[in-house]
Amino acid sequence: MMTFPVPTTAAEALLMRLKVNGVDYLFGNAGTDFAPVIEAYANAPLKNMPVPEPLVIPHECAAIGMAHGYYLATGRPQAAMVHVNVGLANSVMGLINMASDNIPLFMMAGRTPLTEHERTGARMTPIQYGQEMRDQTGLIRDLVKWDYELRYPEQVAGLVDRGMAITKSAPAGPVYLGLPREPLAEPWPDGLAIDNALQATPTRPAPDPEAVLQAAKWLGNAHHPLIICQRGDPGGRLSQVLSDLAAKQAIPVVENFSVQNLLPSAHPMQSGFDAGTWLKDADIVLAIDTEVPWIQRHQSPGKGAKIIHLGVDPLFTRMPARSYQNDLAIMSDPITGIEALAAAMTGTQNSERFDTIKEKNKTRRDEARARALKGDGSPMTPAYVAICLSNILGVDGRVFNELGVPAPFMDLKGPNQVISNPYSGGLGWGLPAALGASLAEPSRLNIACVGDGSYIFANPVACHQIAEAHNLPVLIIVMNNGIWNAVRRAARNVYPEGSADKMNIMPLTSLQPMPDFCRIAEASRGYAERVETGNELPGALDRALNVIRKEKRHALLELKVAAPN
Repeated sequence: MMTFPVPTTAAEALLMRLKVNGVDYLFGNAGTDFAPVIEAYANAPLKNMPVPEPLVIPHECAAIGMAHGYYLATGRPQAAMVHVNVGLANSVMGLINMASDNIPLFMMAGRTPLTEHERTGARMTPIQYGQEMRDQTGLIRDLVKWDYELRYPEQVAGLVDRGMAITKSAPAGPVYLGLPREPLAEPWPDGLAIDNALQATPTRPAPDPEAVLQAAKWLGNAHHPLIICQRGDPGGRLSQVLSDLAAKQAIPVVENFSVQNLLPSAHPMQSGFDAGTWLKDADIVLAIDTEVPWIQRHQSPGKGAKIIHLGVDPLFTRMPARSYQNDLAIMSDPITGIEALAAAMTGTQNSERFDTIKEKNKTRRDEARARALKGDGSPMTPAYVAICLSNILGVDGRVFNELGVPAPFMDLKGPNQVISNPYSGGLGWGLPAALGASLAEPSRLNIACVGDGSYIFANPVACHQIAEAHNLPVLIIVMNNGIWNAVRRAARNVYPEGSADKMNIMPLTSLQPMPDFCRIAEASRGYAERVETGNELPGALDRALNVIRKEKRHALLELKVAAPN
């Protein structure tokens, strides 16, 4: 059992308990409520206390986004702390994204002091009256799996342990602990030990054997089986077991609305990112941890098809409205479930089906590449940018993609090379997430490929300061089309013959006049270059990579791109 120095205050106990629970970093955006935490950090080296490394993150959205990216890179949840209700309000969008993406986080916010005088930590400034709320946690209660507010110092170890166990339990998601200043500053009770045992995270849920046999029978007897998936795991284990199952059983895998890519592009059963061409012919569909397997307004399985949903929450109970056909729902960790399904499917490969699917996928990839290579003019196309980024990714580079490049045009060597914004759509996620991944693995190529609007949402001044301050050599690609194109496309889709569709510039979509994005990067000593023509992009990428790898500086390329319809 690990032993610890005796803490002086609850704040010291809090930091030590986070560290022993595996927290490497505290992503902090500090305020007046942090005084006990700051004093605890000052005491840590004097008392040899194990504590998470504190990081100054000058915007709350960046702090939460970095914790998001750090988990995607490592599989280890981190902690964040922000300033009372105002900091928590700024954190809400990041927590919306984390809840949607099942990302664990130990979230904390101070609370304005409870008392007006006498106690250590009592109110000392006017804002501590203005920041009080009757229910500060109400800002985020719908987004977290567990919440509590610290009342006494002796609660610290148990609350941190419980929160960390819950945040990691399936389905993962953020938890929240409110921290009034007085309890944090309160002396640690004499004689109270802090080295009690941790709370274990529950084991991964395993599937019902009878349900697995039923799914194996349906898939084994199917003429046109189909697997739909959207995300994997940080370690890439689901990719491996799914690759093996799909190849052995000759089942096409479509990564519809992908959040994290799973199969290599050249895998014979990797069947693209659009289920439409496969779904209408499928007689059995296995949807693996898939919130939105298809858009029911536009696509649907054929008559008589059976649908299997497999995941830790196959009904996605957090979603109030979700009415997809569901003939068999298997509650299971996806990796465990696919391993069990593979063991139950003992039949031999349908070689004719395998060859047909393999050839169809090769033709699709070749045609996509040929189309993409034609987009090297001015403005260049996003598909052409996708090809160019593929050429520099190698086997371990990754792109945090936020309305940036279309994955169908990329040549991916393995899982988790294109990580896209969660379905919650809280923009400004991509750049901070890439910074968090770079913090975790600075030797890997971490790219943030974002639309111009997404870049603005990311609080870029804060993000570039973070990249310089913490030596995070990310490559930032800004796709500048001068417009909120997702908004424009939505208006066209809803009103295809409407008045807005006939306008050159729709209301509420233009971002003109555009800022000089390069100068924002240069303000924090980043390398920056504007690229007007597609055939100039490979050379610009080489120059940016040289800066990243040799000078260990972050780099930004602003690309003039066309707005796809």
